[in-house]
Amino acid sequence: QQFNVPVADVLNARYSDNFRSMMEYQSARAQSLLDTALKELPRQQRKSQRTLLIAAAIYRALLEEIRLDGFRVLHERVSLTPIRKFWLAWKTGIAA
Repeated sequence: QQFNVPVADVLNARYSDNFRSMMEYQSARAQSLLDTALKELPRQQRKSQRTLLIAAAIYRALLEEIRLDGFRVLHERVSLTPIRKFWLAWKTGIAA
């Protein structure tokens, strides 16, 4: 309602400027909440947090892919390749 996106548009995969605005808002909100949560994690426990940090990196990359695709999430599922997920897991696991 806040963005004036009718339920029928979502159910029938109809995109609009209002839908894009809603998705930009939700994407930014998700990124902000993720940033806040990660800042709250104790740095001295990074090794035990490795799985969480990897999941966060994958979700962040997925949100970025959705944004780059123009938030066209109603007609197909956006995903990362297994190789990209592996790369993110390896890179994040090394940094933890």
